[in-house]
Amino acid sequence: MTRSAPTTGTDLTQLAVALERTASWLRRASRPVEWNAVAMSTLDALSRTGPQRVSGLVTQERITQPGMTGLVARLAAAGLVERSPDPRDGRATLVAITPAGREYVATFHESRARTVAAHVGNLPDEQQRALLSATAALTALAAQPIAEDAVRGDRR
Repeated sequence: MTRSAPTTGTDLTQLAVALERTASWLRRASRPVEWNAVAMSTLDALSRTGPQRVSGLVTQERITQPGMTGLVARLAAAGLVERSPDPRDGRATLVAITPAGREYVATFHESRARTVAAHVGNLPDEQQRALLSATAALTALAAQPIAEDAVRGDRR
C-alpha cells in the first residue's frame, strides 16, 4: 500500500481557506430565510442534541446571554422552540425544539441540499468524485466539538 506524504501546515491552511469560502458560498447560495444564522444554528443544535439550557446555547453559539434570551423568546413566539423549567434545577430554563421547529429545520436543510447537489452536479466528474470522497471527513469535522483555544487562535 502506498502512503501519501504527511499533510503540511500549508496544505491545512489552503484547506481551511477553501472550507471558509465554501461556507460563505453556501450561505449566499441558499434561499433567504426569515431567521439569521445564529437562530438557524440554535434550532439545528436543539434538533440534533435535544433540550439545552440557555447558558449552554450562549456558550455554543458564542453570543451574549441577553442576545440568546431574546432569540429564544422570538423563536418561542414563532412556535419553533418551547421553554420549560430544568428538572435538575428549577431556577434554570431548558429550551427544546418543537415539531414545527423540527419541520422548519428539515425544510431548510432539504432546500439547501438540493441547491448544493445541483451545483455539485455541474462540476466535472473528477471534482464530483473528490467531493464525494471527502464526505466522511467533512462529517467527522462537523461533529467535532469546537475547542476554545482554536476559536481564540491559540497555537499551543
